[in-house]
This record gives sequence, structure tokens and C-alpha cells, in this order.
Amino acid sequence: MMPYLPIRERERVSGPFRLPGLAIAFFAFAAALALGKDATAPSRPSEPHVPVDVPGVAIPASGTANKADTTQAGMEASSVLKAMASELKRSMDGLRIKGRPSPYFLSYLLWDVESHHMQASLGSCEMTDDDRQHLVEADLRVGNFEEDNSNFQGGIVFGPRLRLPLPQENDTTLLRLSLWAATDAKYKVAVEQLAQKRAFLANHSGRDGLPDFSRQKVLKRFRAEPRTPPDTARTAALGKDLSRFLAGFPWLLESRVGFQYYYTTFYYVDSEGARFIETVKEHTLLISLFTQAKDGAPLWDYLRVSTRDPLNLGEGSVSFASLKDSLAPILKRLEYLRSAPPLANYRGPVLFNGRAAGELLNKALLAPQGRLREPLGAGSEANFMVSMAGRKLFPSEITVIDTPSLAAWQGRSLFGHYLLDQQGQPAEDIVLVKDGRVKDFFLGKVPVFKAKGHLSNGHWRYGGGFPGVTLLRSSKPLPESDLVARLKTMGSDEGTGYGLVVSKVLDEDAFKLLRHPLASQMAITDGLDGRGSFSLTPPCEVDMLDSRTGKVTPVRGLSFPSIDSKSLRDIVAVGDRPYLHEPQASFSILCPSLLFSLLDLKGSRSTQPRPPYLP
Repeated sequence: MMPYLPIRERERVSGPFRLPGLAIAFFAFAAALALGKDATAPSRPSEPHVPVDVPGVAIPASGTANKADTTQAGMEASSVLKAMASELKRSMDGLRIKGRPSPYFLSYLLWDVESHHMQASLGSCEMTDDDRQHLVEADLRVGNFEEDNSNFQGGIVFGPRLRLPLPQENDTTLLRLSLWAATDAKYKVAVEQLAQKRAFLANHSGRDGLPDFSRQKVLKRFRAEPRTPPDTARTAALGKDLSRFLAGFPWLLESRVGFQYYYTTFYYVDSEGARFIETVKEHTLLISLFTQAKDGAPLWDYLRVSTRDPLNLGEGSVSFASLKDSLAPILKRLEYLRSAPPLANYRGPVLFNGRAAGELLNKALLAPQGRLREPLGAGSEANFMVSMAGRKLFPSEITVIDTPSLAAWQGRSLFGHYLLDQQGQPAEDIVLVKDGRVKDFFLGKVPVFKAKGHLSNGHWRYGGGFPGVTLLRSSKPLPESDLVARLKTMGSDEGTGYGLVVSKVLDEDAFKLLRHPLASQMAITDGLDGRGSFSLTPPCEVDMLDSRTGKVTPVRGLSFPSIDSKSLRDIVAVGDRPYLHEPQASFSILCPSLLFSLLDLKGSRSTQPRPPYLP
């Protein structure tokens, strides 16, 4: 399952993946750092992978200098980083309990989050809010690199778990006080954890033999993106206009417009000398629509416009007129579905395109890598994805790569672009899947395989293994028209007489705008059990393609049961045009359409409250 973030960020993550706008970019390790892994470990590419054959994608060479990088000056000018470094040194030099081990590693990751939110409904601006938060993650380890207090889940630790608020402003005295209190509490818990872990190991067998932590590169980096705060008056005015327009559709039970802006500065220091400051930002406009079918079933859809670059609200593609045009097919579809009967259980060919294809790749391959190493004492099975190293997961023509060095695509800045991960390691371009076989994983400083050096590939973010910019490609791509023709043929051969096209699945940020009590029936689930299956959130847009006539009809009432990873072998064709899917403002997926020969979808069997009677 995906890593989780603190406070506001935690509310936005679904799997590897939920969170607000955060991302950054740098060079990959050179070929000289190739790992000497054993036969059970995935093979690391000997040099950065450059997917030049992906249409519309040009990836810069690894190691390209960043002209905005002013490392030394940026480090010296930051009073926050100086305060963090001073407090870290004081803790490493003096934090002791007699008879107990002292810390051997300590790092601080500070989030300085500036944000603006707006929500509007029925022609009124219900909320505008500017906020500033400081969040800190402290990683304190006692023991040594081979055996420390981490990677253990068991026993009971009775100790202080202080949750002190950090100062909203960059007051370095208060910041150091907060860091001191948090570090002191963390240390007292850590020594108890290590004692219990050692007691557990003395009475249990089956340890994996891996060290708990590893030494990596020590880097210093500073890179800042300019602040681009939104025009709050224009944001509120557009929200009012759009929500007033949507109020003209009386069959909508709820319609809401939201806007969110984040400017996040990350400060990182650790006891090995690594330092960095990075800034990232997000501008997102959301429109959520909710209604009921005549049998009472909840229906919803949404429009999302999200980018790192400023949105010129009221102009171009985000003008009132353009957004009305974008909403028109969504409204037409919802109104039709209100009267359409629900579709029964389905087994047959399914074509995933648009956002749905990217989300399927997310849940099938990316999200399971959030925690690859199972802690001692957890009592659960090892992560299924690790067992797939070197084995077939997709058809032979499919390759999947992750390229955090890719800064933009078709003129759009990508959320998944970053330079250093949140352990201060350079982001590598890696091959996750080659010719259908799993080749590599998102690795940090916590070893996963018995590999020489246990080197990170710079993909530790938000508490676990995390993607940057993930691209799926096929050596035998098909045009969209051929995919549709093949779906029609397969529907006829299967005996259903039709195939399904899934275009859009649930978006968490848009879903959380809804306040209607019936919206809770559309539950969000991660669906990751670590045993080789995954689940997709309920689809918002599903169409039935008639095999004989080619007619496309919107359908409702379907959801995905748990999908076994073996079903990925049933991908029989891949499109030739990647679609950008960014479910959260922290990573990017470029995935073309995916055609499955056989998948199950289940129809709704639950009873529904009837829609309200309006005279």
C-alpha cells in the first residue's frame, strides 16, 4: 500500500499514492554504480534508460546541470536549515541515556506548506482560506546499520509520543525547541523498540539477513521554484460563476467547485552530512457533480484541471466558457444515466483508456511498492511484488520505466519530476518492467535485496517507495481505431455481443468535495493485500460498445472486484498514444490504452434509498 503523509497530505493519498503538490529533478547514478545482486534480486539497468520511442516524450540526458541550482548560496542563506542542522548536531553529540545505545543516525525532513483553498456551491463562495503549516518527520535510529530499532512490528512500547505543533512562521528558536522535544521523545521510544526487537530475535528464527539501513551518497542541493500564488478574487469569482451555472440543473443533488494551491518547501538534513532545500507547487481546479438514478443508486462525475504551472483562471482553457464546454458531455452523460437501467455482472473484454488506464497501472505495479520490506513480527506474508523479481508480470511486448528526470510533456510541467528523493539521494531513471518481466523497484536506503552495497535508486518519498514519472510502452502498439475494432470482435467471440470501455475512475480530491450523505456509499479502497491482487476504485465512466453496430452506450452500476495480478497477462493490445494521468500532485503516469481479453465487473446488488420527491 502506498506511503502516507502527515496531516493534510495524509487525507489525499490512495495507495503509493495520495498527497498535495510536491516534486523535484536530478541526475541518475552512473554506470559505474551497477549493483552486484544475487540471482534473486532484480537486475538494475547499467545506465539510465531513455525511452526515445515514446511519442511526444523527450527525456534529457542523465546528469544534466540544473541552471536554477544555486546550492552553496541557498544553503548559507537559509536560517531554517541552519537551525535544523544545529539541533541535529546537538542531539547526535549529547542525546544519551546511561546504559542505552546512542543514536547512530538522525535526519529531519521539514515541510513548509503554504496553501489557499476555495469552495463554491449554488452561486455562493462558501469558503476561502489561506493557511501555513510546518510539518516535520524525524528518522532517529539507535543500534547500527546492521541492526537498529526499525523494521520491527511487535511488542508494546510505553513511552512519550509527543506531538508538538511547529511554529507557523520560520522562528528558528521555536523551531529548535520543537525539534528538541520531538527528538527526545523519539529517542526514548527508539531504545525501547531496539530492546524489544532484540528480545524477539533471540526467541524467533526466520530473519531475512538484511541490514536495517545502508550508507549512501552525501549530497547538498538547493533548488527553488518561484511562488505563483493565485488571484484569489478571480478564483472566487470563477467558482461563483461555475457553481451558479451548475445550479441550473435541478436534477443534480449536489454540485461543488473547488480550488487548491500549494507551495511546499522541503528542508532536509541528516547526520551523515546530506542537505537539501526543494520547492514544489500545485494549482488544481475541481468540479464535482452528484445525483441519483431513478432507482436511487448514487451517480457522480467530476472535472479536474491540475498542474504545477499557474492556472490563468478566466482565460483560455480555464475560462468560464471553456469549462462550460468541458462540463457539457459530463452533464449529458449523468442525465442519461439517471434513467438507464444498471448493467448486470459482466465477464468479457475490457478496454481501459484515459485516466482509467493510468490508474490501473498505478494500482497493479506502483502502489504495491510503497513498502517492499515486511517488518519483523508483522505476521503477514512478504510483499508479493518482491517475489516477482525477474519474473513475468505483463505480456512480453510491455516495458515500464520511471523517469523522474522528465520535467515536461507536451509543454506541461509534470508533478513527478524531482531531483532528490526525501532521503537526499539522486533520482535515477530506472526500468521497472522490461519485456514483461519485473526488473527493478522503487528503492531507498532500507535494503530490500541481498545486493552489494544496497544502493538506493532515489525513489524514497512520502514514507516509502514512490514513483516519479512512470511510462508504459509496447513494442507492438496499435492505433486507437484498431483497439476499438478488436474490442468489437472479442465481444462477439466471447458471446456477450459487446465489450466495455472504462475511461475514468474515482478521483479522491474531487470526491472529497462532496458532502451529500449518499456519497459515502461509493467507498474508497486501496484494495492491496500484498498477495498479488489489487482493486480499482468504482468507475465513473463506463461505455458499452456494441459488437455488431459499433454503437457506444453509457452504462452504470458496475464496480471492480479484486483483480488478480495474473490478469495482467490478459492484456492483448496496447495503444500508441500515452495519456497523462496525475491522480495526486506528486507523481505522473503516461499510459496508453490497455485492452484486456477477459475481466470481471460486478453489478450492484444493494438496495438504494429512493430519490427525494420534488413537487
